[in-house]
Amino acid sequence: MVKFIEREHPFSPADTDFVERKFIDIPYAEGERHKLDIYLPNEKRDSYPVIIDVHGGGMYFGQKSSFKLNGALELLKRGYAVVSPNYSLSYMKPFPTAVYELKAVVRFVKAHADSYHFDSNAVFMMGESSGAQLAMLLAASEASGHLESDFGSDFDYSSQVNGVISSYGLYDMALLKPEFEALGQVPNFKETGDSDSFEGAMLGFHRPVDVPDLVAEADPTTYLNEAMVPALLYAGTGDRVVPYVQTINMAAELIKFIGKQNVEVHIIDGVPHGPSGFMNETVFDQKDQFMRRVMKQNKNAS
Repeated sequence: MVKFIEREHPFSPADTDFVERKFIDIPYAEGERHKLDIYLPNEKRDSYPVIIDVHGGGMYFGQKSSFKLNGALELLKRGYAVVSPNYSLSYMKPFPTAVYELKAVVRFVKAHADSYHFDSNAVFMMGESSGAQLAMLLAASEASGHLESDFGSDFDYSSQVNGVISSYGLYDMALLKPEFEALGQVPNFKETGDSDSFEGAMLGFHRPVDVPDLVAEADPTTYLNEAMVPALLYAGTGDRVVPYVQTINMAAELIKFIGKQNVEVHIIDGVPHGPSGFMNETVFDQKDQFMRRVMKQNKNAS
């Protein structure tokens, strides 16, 4: 069985042919991994709510505007601008560098709202798998004032988003192996829990159980408080890469701090890890309704 970090991972692009307005390889900071792509809806308006989509790949693979962006591009058809950034993978820069980089992306989006017709008061972070972990980490740490750095620019703007959509994310990396054991499930990768697993690579090629302080630093629940933004979470019971109970536990922790009215969770029977089981109109409707609900709440509160 091939280890996750030894797999071939050829690039498969997103379907962007239908998008009439796109801006590719825009730098949000200096450095090769610090560029982003912007896609605007074909229907012209003064401003658009924004989805910053964080690709997954175990934080070891992946790049912007891959096929994993297709779900966000379905929401572009419903009037959302979509931003697809690159960030440093785990073997390139140590954790939490990727969080610092994504916070710079959020500030870039707000600072350049006029140029790209972004609504800076309606910015949502969306991620899948390790991208979901990063999306949730960004929002939770920003709400509590942690994981701050001097990376990037545009520091007159907040790095906080208005909501998070998180699909089949990993959150407590020390629990992946024991959760599979408790569920009676065999993970797709036999090295799960070891130093050469994708989660081990995120932690500097350590076994998660051996570095509890790093595990806690990478766990969004460490930073949760009442200032956390609303969240929508997904997972499938057929997931053999990240146990679906990671999502249930994350939702439960969120509810403790921000209430059930601000947390929506969907566990889909039999669906495996990856975007394929979540590419349908039901999911797109749920995401659209979630973001519109958050925007309405924010407008009423202002």
